[in-house]
Amino acid sequence: MNLKEYFRLAGLFGKLNSQEKLGDDFTTTPEGETLRFFWESCKQEKIDASSIIEKTRLKIRKDVTRRRRNYFLITSASIAASILICISTIYFLNQTTNDNIDFQTIAKGMDSQTVDEVTLITAKEQLNLDEDAFIKYSKEGKVAVNSQVLKEEEEKVKDEQEYNQLLVPPGKRARIELSDGTRLIVNSQSKVIYPRRFKGDIRKIYAQGEVFLEVAHDKKHPFIVESEDFNLRVLGTKFNISNYKGSATNIVLVEGAVEVTDRNEKKAQLAPRDLLNIAGGAITGQKQVDVAEYISWVDGIMLLNGNDLSQIIQKLSIYYGISIQCDPFVGSEKVYGKLDLKDDIDEVIECIRQTLPFTIEKRDTSIYLNK
Repeated sequence: MNLKEYFRLAGLFGKLNSQEKLGDDFTTTPEGETLRFFWESCKQEKIDASSIIEKTRLKIRKDVTRRRRNYFLITSASIAASILICISTIYFLNQTTNDNIDFQTIAKGMDSQTVDEVTLITAKEQLNLDEDAFIKYSKEGKVAVNSQVLKEEEEKVKDEQEYNQLLVPPGKRARIELSDGTRLIVNSQSKVIYPRRFKGDIRKIYAQGEVFLEVAHDKKHPFIVESEDFNLRVLGTKFNISNYKGSATNIVLVEGAVEVTDRNEKKAQLAPRDLLNIAGGAITGQKQVDVAEYISWVDGIMLLNGNDLSQIIQKLSIYYGISIQCDPFVGSEKVYGKLDLKDDIDEVIECIRQTLPFTIEKRDTSIYLNK
């Protein structure tokens, strides 16, 4: 019985107790005839209407109290979940073994789209860094940003496996040199998780977004890149990973050799200039490409070799963190040349417009390219 029914029945009992005219109300309700029968056929002195009404009201108050308590528990659970994410991040960043680290849990805790600056998260603090920051780790695990050693790192580094996380917001990039000498260039809207210094038999990191890696050669300690859709294993090589959320994953090998395993345990061996496509966690294709087109962003430019405009604006949307849409007829147009990603988005769009006939419309935070 819900709250509305309680009030309605309480009112009926009130009328019974006051001896008011009962006909209309009792004939228009499903329970009316039954209540009327008991009232008229039974001895009224045995029925305490006021007691029934009071018990009904107590029942209503208990239901309301229970709902409020449930709401409080739900709200408390939400707050507790937020706190748990923070605690879990600190806990996992301080894991003691390289094999036990849960990268997926840490990655869900922070999003590169929620930060405005290049953000470095250690087990002790969160730091905002300059654009194009260069973060370098020593063999001992000490870290310097743009050649400046962090104060907290001047203390003796503990003999444990501590992980750091780097978040790069839209329109910015960052560079990292890991403790083994491996170098990473991290593109816009990307994140990486890695140890301050490598220990154990393997070197493992996590990457999401777009990252160019130059892995330091170490035959005894394979290098593994873990992601949501794949694991990549190398000894020493240069390659580019692009695995933004909502987009297909592609891996381009510049030099060396890598082995990629998808979520279905299917493996693929890549040779230099190979492009591997992964969609929905499954390998879908492999072919030879011009690697310059896929790694030109490292130098702050985008090479255009007859790409559809729709493909170009998809990349620009990710890089600048802004919604860009275009008319299908415009989107099928081929574009050649190169774009300077150091310019702001308005200048980049204007540069494209000089070679293609379309109009630019801005609405709120979106850009529309119309024929």
